[in-house]
Amino acid sequence: MSNLTGFDSEAVGFDCVSQNSRPSKSSASQTTEFVEIGTGSQTNTSEDTSSMVCPEDLKAEVVNKEYPPPGLNEFLRRVVPAMMQQLDQNDAALSSDSSDSDDEDAVSAKLLQEISLQRAAGDHGSVLGVTWSGAGNSLAACVGQHGARAESAGVVSVYTLKQSEDRFVHSADLAEKSCVTALQYHPSLAGLLAYGTSSGEVVVYNLSDGGDCKLASADDRHGCRRVSALRWADAPLVDRFLALTHKTPRRADQVLVSAGADGTLDAWHVNAGVPLFEHIVQYAVSEARGRPADVTCFDFVKSPSRPDVFVVGTKSGKLSLCKVQPASAGVDPSYVVVQPHAASVLDAQFSRQETHVFASVSVDAELRLYDIDQSAPLQVLWLHAPVWCLCWAGPRLLLGLGGLEPALRAYEARAGRPLRAAGLAARGPVRCVAANSGSSGALVATGDDAGTVHVWELPSLVKHRSSKCTA
Repeated sequence: MSNLTGFDSEAVGFDCVSQNSRPSKSSASQTTEFVEIGTGSQTNTSEDTSSMVCPEDLKAEVVNKEYPPPGLNEFLRRVVPAMMQQLDQNDAALSSDSSDSDDEDAVSAKLLQEISLQRAAGDHGSVLGVTWSGAGNSLAACVGQHGARAESAGVVSVYTLKQSEDRFVHSADLAEKSCVTALQYHPSLAGLLAYGTSSGEVVVYNLSDGGDCKLASADDRHGCRRVSALRWADAPLVDRFLALTHKTPRRADQVLVSAGADGTLDAWHVNAGVPLFEHIVQYAVSEARGRPADVTCFDFVKSPSRPDVFVVGTKSGKLSLCKVQPASAGVDPSYVVVQPHAASVLDAQFSRQETHVFASVSVDAELRLYDIDQSAPLQVLWLHAPVWCLCWAGPRLLLGLGGLEPALRAYEARAGRPLRAAGLAARGPVRCVAANSGSSGALVATGDDAGTVHVWELPSLVKHRSSKCTA
């Protein structure tokens, strides 16, 4: 109560001070000026804002613009599902790799063997192709000259693992009248080896049980031009191709697909036990204005649900997605062309882990990663080094380099970053690479311009993962 009394006393004292006439008048004058200035300022600001846009202008702008813009809904329906799927896969990949450390990403290669093939083609031969058998106990390589004419002789050298010596020993030489330009073992049938020549011939050898059964195409296939790539079809794709022939497939029936520099792709019905080697269908990939494409590579999707999709790369840099379909000669199987490379495509391969994803590399050292449901690449990497070939080793990529150390470079494809690698040196530019991957690691074979095949063991490259990939 005493405090309240004191407060009241202070108020009385204030009244006594305010009795002066001059301060009272001055205060009244200041109050009037403040109110007038503030009111005027607020009024001016309000008028300026309202005068910038009139209601009629807003109405006209809404009427003149079409919303949504033409084609937006169709674009979103086409792109959004693939984007959501890709984001889910990226999240899964990040969660599975989150425990990996920099030390685990380091690759320490062990050189198991060095094989010289110069004796087969003189002192200036290059290894043009290398391939593993499905079990990884046999290795085949072809040696010759880049850009060799059809009349240049070729040879395929076969090496088999000798368990007692833990090394690959020479077991056979398959001579050809033309330079061998591409070859591939069957991924599951032991001893079934296919190769193509610079004259357009396609050959299948059955080397199992010491046999030397040779099945060959006619000489006029692929326009008598170079066979650029070969692929054996997986089981679902075999059924799809054989359905075109309206024949009941037998257990031992296989399908081989070959591509040529004249733009043609041929499917072959193969049965080494009968023996049988007959043509199924031919496709023709075209460039702009209907010109035949110079096909440099192709590969099929590794998915059982979509086995009939494949990608084709050309010398002009074009990448086409195609489908297996009934067709007569000269029909282009392409259904979409993705964003192309600026230079010749050297290699393109699908991943076995993410079956809808494929990688491609071009002459200008550009590495790209694509999804078959999108036309734009997922990743674009400029490697600043000449790159001639690639292959998948599990979820990661191996790139063969030209004239640089090391000879191979490993990449974490999704993250777009190189992995530290040691001990992967070769004698010259690496022209071809093939990997046979397992749960404990990968065997990698490379062929270089010095005519030498190197065999490496990469135990940590595919840690806790398993796949099979041949180049």
